Amino acid sequence: MLSFIWGLFLLLNSATIGCAERVELFWDICRLNISRDGYSTWKSMCVNNAVPIPPVHVTQGDVLVLNVRNSLDVPTAVHAHGIYHNYTDYYDGAEMVTECGIPQGENFTYIIDTTNQVGDLWIHGHAHSQLTDGFRTPFIIHEKIKPSTYDEEKLLYFEDWNERAFKDMVAIDAKLKLADFPPSYRTMLINGVNANTSKSLHFEPRKRYRLRIMSLSTSSWIKFRMPGHTMHVISKDGVEAVPMEVDGLDLGPGQRVSIIVTAHDTTEFNYMYNVTLYANFIPLYPGLMPRHYSGLIEYQKNAPLANIPAVDDAQLVWNDVINMQARDRMPLLPVDRQIVLSIKQFTPEHGIPYYSFGDYAFNHSLVPILFTALSMGELASNSSVYGPQAQAHILQYGESIELLVYNDNSKDHSLHLHRGEYQVVEVGPYGDAVANNHTAVEFQKSGPSPMRCDVVTVRAYSYIKLRFHVNRGMVALFHCHMMHGGYFGLAATFIAAPELLQKHVKVPEEVIRMCKLRGIKTSGNAAGNEGFDMTGLPTPFLVNRE
Repeated sequence: MLSFIWGLFLLLNSATIGCAERVELFWDICRLNISRDGYSTWKSMCVNNAVPIPPVHVTQGDVLVLNVRNSLDVPTAVHAHGIYHNYTDYYDGAEMVTECGIPQGENFTYIIDTTNQVGDLWIHGHAHSQLTDGFRTPFIIHEKIKPSTYDEEKLLYFEDWNERAFKDMVAIDAKLKLADFPPSYRTMLINGVNANTSKSLHFEPRKRYRLRIMSLSTSSWIKFRMPGHTMHVISKDGVEAVPMEVDGLDLGPGQRVSIIVTAHDTTEFNYMYNVTLYANFIPLYPGLMPRHYSGLIEYQKNAPLANIPAVDDAQLVWNDVINMQARDRMPLLPVDRQIVLSIKQFTPEHGIPYYSFGDYAFNHSLVPILFTALSMGELASNSSVYGPQAQAHILQYGESIELLVYNDNSKDHSLHLHRGEYQVVEVGPYGDAVANNHTAVEFQKSGPSPMRCDVVTVRAYSYIKLRFHVNRGMVALFHCHMMHGGYFGLAATFIAAPELLQKHVKVPEEVIRMCKLRGIKTSGNAAGNEGFDMTGLPTPFLVNRE
């Protein structure tokens, strides 16, 4: 009876999507035993007992009402990646950071306001590695008035796909007790299906197309090219850019761009687009790493393929964010304070590599960080009340922060800031890349209007400088979007203007109810106690800093 009621709810609300300011969806979060890549079969994440999860499209100003039922055997949480959440932090979807998660068998509604945003976002799970297992889909916020700079738009999103569920991969890693994760040669999905069976891109002569290109991968990077066509990048992570001509796109986990491509004048030839799946920490193996895929750009059925000479990647121009400029020409921010974060990796005796930005690997508190910020009064401005495992940094309203991130590590990392974006202002070498068989990163500074984004790659043996302005109170997670990094400790939290959070945030009773159902406290310090008493807080994992 319950499934019938929810099905009727979905049917009635589906007719309102796209034509109303209130867009309602129902998602029944589930798992489905299926082979999505044509090679491996295991229980993929699903919504409404189906895969892939349909992309979500709204128009700027719409309120997305996402009704979620958790039909899993563990809690879940849903993160609208890229949404600002102006004093609605409790809808950010970061389990045990801004909420308690949705218990198994329960329903919860996320309310997502799109008033101040447009562009290429995505929605994904933010609990129990569910993102890696397929809980992810594009979330597009369209402009109220369609821009005149293109005739039609198309969506291409790419996912890496593992040979088994993430928890099973971790169990194998722990059993082997290796100093690092063993190679996992992932396959690719294009628009949610096996990349080898994906549909063609249909082009009409002389049309200008906006292609929304999204990497929803969790541990691999994506290179995308359209030989024979000219690409202009016009946005990055939903932020509009001064158009930049490129030969190819290089996207880390979670990164999105929009490009403009003008079709050829005739239908004489068809073309191919090329996609490469790679990761610098997985050993090269012919046919497996990197993996190469291609798709048809079809002007006319059965037309011959154009003969485009191959070009080495090193000779091409890529979408390096440090060379991009924001279209709104926002100037380079001044620096009021610099926060230094250093990526480290350590493998303890049990064989699972841990990462950190500080002395301790990030881990969950016993009280969600947002609730500690709301309940601790003046002490909320003292980072100690959040515990060492939160890697908490207190930010003051109105200050401009520079993050200096060092990566003396053999892996590239894709770093995501919740609830906003940062300017990318400088990159350069750090550590001895050459001695560790890596190419040294070239020193570069941004132009006068640095590009802003919410995910950026920091390459192995390099550093990066990022700047952002604190314009409101918030609790924002900063973490690696590569699953092995984020899941095993590479995260920090920014608690901005806690006094403003306490003044403006009113947590809905339904959010509190989810916590009560899970037996999680909604006040107190990280341990759920008063003051600095951390009795009961699990001992955080100390990363070897030698």
